Amino acid sequence: MKCNEALKKLNKFDLLSIASFTCLSTAFAGGAIAGPLPERILWGNPTCDVSTTEILRKHELRKSALLVNPNDQNVKVQYQGIVQKHRTELQACRDRTAPQTQATWIRLYPNDVKAGVLEDVFDKVANRGYNQVFIEVFYDGRVLLPVADNPTPWRSVMEEAVKAGEVPADYDLWKQAIAIGRERGIKVYGWSFAMNFGYGYSEIKGRSGAVAINGNGENSISNTNFDRKLVANGKAFYEDAYEADHLFADPYSPIAKADLTSVVKALMQRNPDGMVFDYVRYPTNSTGALIDNVKQLWIHGQSSRTALLNSIDNRNVRELMALYLQNGNLTAEHVVQTEKRLSEAAKVKPTNIKNPAETAAIAEGLLWNIATNHAYQGVINFVTTVTAPLKQNNIPIGTVFFPNGNRTESGKFEARMQPWDRFPAYMERHPMTYALCNDGSCVADQVTEVVRQSATETLVCPVLAGTWGQGFDGHPSFEKQMQAIRAKEPKINCFSHFVYAWMEPESDRLRKAGKATGLESPTIPN
Repeated sequence: MKCNEALKKLNKFDLLSIASFTCLSTAFAGGAIAGPLPERILWGNPTCDVSTTEILRKHELRKSALLVNPNDQNVKVQYQGIVQKHRTELQACRDRTAPQTQATWIRLYPNDVKAGVLEDVFDKVANRGYNQVFIEVFYDGRVLLPVADNPTPWRSVMEEAVKAGEVPADYDLWKQAIAIGRERGIKVYGWSFAMNFGYGYSEIKGRSGAVAINGNGENSISNTNFDRKLVANGKAFYEDAYEADHLFADPYSPIAKADLTSVVKALMQRNPDGMVFDYVRYPTNSTGALIDNVKQLWIHGQSSRTALLNSIDNRNVRELMALYLQNGNLTAEHVVQTEKRLSEAAKVKPTNIKNPAETAAIAEGLLWNIATNHAYQGVINFVTTVTAPLKQNNIPIGTVFFPNGNRTESGKFEARMQPWDRFPAYMERHPMTYALCNDGSCVADQVTEVVRQSATETLVCPVLAGTWGQGFDGHPSFEKQMQAIRAKEPKINCFSHFVYAWMEPESDRLRKAGKATGLESPTIPN
């Protein structure tokens, strides 16, 4: 039945008058997941990269200036000189070479506070022609703020390192990364989780009412893979978290919005070049199947449920929605008894509903649309609210998403309920176009679909998975993917590459293990 026909039929019984009702279009589907680190490093053919001779010279100057001869001012000047030289050359090259913005994604570790280590990371990034990075600043329930200056409910990424005496409590790795990146002509964006608050949020006192709840009264970690005894006191941060281990927030919760806004404000004080937000959605399901029952929606927490019911002016509809949320369906008896009860309360004669079963079926379909739109709107309102401080300070904002996160089909919805096509036009769009095919054409198709659903003024900057010069984990090389995309969408002038750890696996391994010294061999073209 078409939407307008259903509305007319339902209004006949005065059961629904809701102005915000809309029918949703089918969106594109596709996606892939990432795997282990590559076994070898290939340089490939990146644009705006640095020559072998210059890489080796800068590498030796960095070691000498920061590690071997830190008191030699002459060496320091030479190192700063070559860094500035490469910065100028990078900017000039990117200005004349597509893509003008080429970015990568990086996780930092406490090991990066050691002299020369973080500089080595950013030198490696600049050497490959990157002029932008996305640094994880809030993820898995930890925030990249100093232990001594962390006004948020979450623990610092540096907490254990501080306790071990490896890092000063006031060390600001996020601030330092921004400074080191800018010295090299690299824009530094923060990369933050949004509605995924991390397993550790469940341990914070007074926050149980701020998490998303489904129709069975479960939060998103009810079926966690973690042994709760082993991951208590923040140790979940060090485990490999999968979807069932992530705790998602209720986007209508004032507490949840205030908590994440405190993170945004604190990170913003370091004056990054921008911030992008990941997990701007609800949890997915294990099967990947579309959902079609209101009990499967994560809108049953107190804040979300109250907001939904309060948004409905018509008392009959509000009563039916409450029954629908409680039971997961609407029956003829629900319709008859609701009409009878409300009529008696109003001391009026109840409407004679000739076919209550048909009316219930129509009402259920429309209540489903109201509920799903409420779920969508919660995501939109949440990301708009928590990013308001950035907008007020003219700091660029972006969202990170899978293109199929907004998929619908015959009244069924993608479980993640990610309405990225409805996000404000001023927010950059960073679609994770991870489709798998040998020639990159499927990736290009995903990008085209995102462009089609985006305003002309909205920056679309595809996120590509893989590495340079070789296929990896089913993904074609970056060169092949970018060529395929630009053949279909020549106006795309921004790409990012997931992830630094795949291009520089040894750097990531050593830093993660706390064993990087800054004296490691440089990566050079091969």
